Amino acid sequence: MNDISDIALLIAVIALALWPIALFGLNILNKQKKRLKHLEQLTKNELDDIKTQDLVSNTLKKIGCQPALNEDGNIRFKYQGDDFYIAAEEENRFIMIWNPWWGSISIDNEAFPYLKEIINLVNINSMITTVYMADEDGKTVGLHSRCHTFFSPNEGELVEHMQMLLDQFFDVHNAIKDNLNQFGKSTGNEKGKTERIQVKGFSAYKDNSEPIEPQKEKQNP
Repeated sequence: MNDISDIALLIAVIALALWPIALFGLNILNKQKKRLKHLEQLTKNELDDIKTQDLVSNTLKKIGCQPALNEDGNIRFKYQGDDFYIAAEEENRFIMIWNPWWGSISIDNEAFPYLKEIINLVNINSMITTVYMADEDGKTVGLHSRCHTFFSPNEGELVEHMQMLLDQFFDVHNAIKDNLNQFGKSTGNEKGKTERIQVKGFSAYKDNSEPIEPQKEKQNP
């Protein structure tokens, strides 16, 4: 009986001796938890204060690009060998990504009359929009693609988001090139020469369209 009492007393003494250590450890863990929460909140605040342009530059550096500002104050960089630039809207966290002159076509090319239909077809199926504009000499048309997107530090993984967007530009390149190549293969027969590419999906809305006509200036009597 005495042995049991002695053991219980020993356990009590050890527990009392260890209690300050346990309490100290719990206190440290609690402070560490609060500190991490504070740091997390501080990071969010810092991210909220960062300029959209700086946020974009930091993200581009993480995917291996070397961003720099051009003469217009936009971010220019190369991705997979292509030229890009990004214009940032600081007020609302939107950015416009441009991929200028990624391709060109001569107006004398037999596929040129079908370029508009091909671009429309690809634009319908992509979040990337492609436009074409004639060069100064009027004999060459350049292809330019763009994307307008929300870019906020609180919207998930920005690196993956940026890479996904940039990769989609090259998907658009390939889609337009593939359609042009298919046209080139079909020019050997008469049907390929005369049949235009049809963009489907919008015909159901045709009856709701309104003619757009320029307003004529009223002449004074």
